[in-house]
Amino acid sequence: MANLLNRLETTVLVDHQSFDLLDDGGPQEAVPVFGDPSRWLFTGRNVITVVSQDGSPHEAAVVVELWDAPPPGPSQDEALVRLDSGELEVNPLVEPDAPWLDLGGPGTYRLRARRTGDRSYLFQLWPVAGSGEAGNGTPGG
Repeated sequence: MANLLNRLETTVLVDHQSFDLLDDGGPQEAVPVFGDPSRWLFTGRNVITVVSQDGSPHEAAVVVELWDAPPPGPSQDEALVRLDSGELEVNPLVEPDAPWLDLGGPGTYRLRARRTGDRSYLFQLWPVAGSGEAGNGTPGG
C-alpha cells in the first residue's frame, strides 16, 4: 500500500501558456512542443513543463505529492523525470515565498499527472526502484 510522504499546494501563474516544476540542482533539459494540442505534459532532466490550452494569462491551482510507491487513483499521463537535487519548485509562483517540495534526494522519479479541473493540476511522484538517493539515474518501470 502506498503512503503519502509530502505534499505541496500552491498557485501558479500560467503565462505564455505554460508553467514548470523545476529542480535547480542541475541543467533543465526539456523540449515542449507547444503546437501539438494532444500533449500537455513534458518532462526532461530537472524539469516538468505543463502546457495550457488557455492562451490568456491566468492562475492555476497546483498540488504536488511525494509517495513511496505508486499512489491509488487515475492518471491522464505518466512519465519519468530525473532530478539532480530532489527539490522541486513551482514556477512562476503567484506567491514568491511558497516553499519547495523536498522529495528526499536526487534520483529518477515516476510522475503521474492529471488535470483536476479547468485550472487545477495534480502531480504525484514516487522514486523509481534502484535510483533513490544513490542517484544512479537508471530509469525503471
